[in-house]
Amino acid sequence: MARLWYRLTLYLPVGLMAVLALISYWLVRTAPAPQQGVTVVLASTAPDYFLERFTAQSFTPDGRVARQVQGERGRHFADSKWTGIDGFKAQTYGKGADVLFAQAQHSLSNEDASEFQLRGDAQVLRPALDVPGQPSRPRALYRSEFLHVFTQTEIAKSHLPVEIEYGRHRFAADAMVYDNVAQTLELKGRVKADFAPPPPKR
Repeated sequence: MARLWYRLTLYLPVGLMAVLALISYWLVRTAPAPQQGVTVVLASTAPDYFLERFTAQSFTPDGRVARQVQGERGRHFADSKWTGIDGFKAQTYGKGADVLFAQAQHSLSNEDASEFQLRGDAQVLRPALDVPGQPSRPRALYRSEFLHVFTQTEIAKSHLPVEIEYGRHRFAADAMVYDNVAQTLELKGRVKADFAPPPPKR
């Protein structure tokens, strides 16, 4: 049990931080360049620019896609410096076949990319990975209506119910706090665990 929880805590939030870090890349690359000598007064709650049906990518030095984020609509709020994305989808690619997917109906990030909120059917999926010569890694899926991520302190949490699928095992709780620095995952409230029996030996 302890070993399973240890392995479980290793994989989700590290990849989640990487996916959300792409949004900061997207903000820098897509923000309109400032116009020198022009003073613009904006309404306090009005977005100052929009993006429609966009895709942003970053690449490795050898030309492979490292990360990708897609959105149906993006908007930047001048007063708060926050950026919202509707229809958020992201992928980050590691070595070999390693990949992580994240999606939510809405995402919100602050100006320095230190805080992110994923709202509405938020999901993070890391598919199973079976590489010759290495231990197999089970499929891991995390679901909640809300995920709150702080990239500087490396903490991910939710005050709403969460569901976790790890291989054939299932977990559910009323809330979650993950600390990537301390490598701890805390499930709060009513916690339910459903451990599948081990596969038969051949």
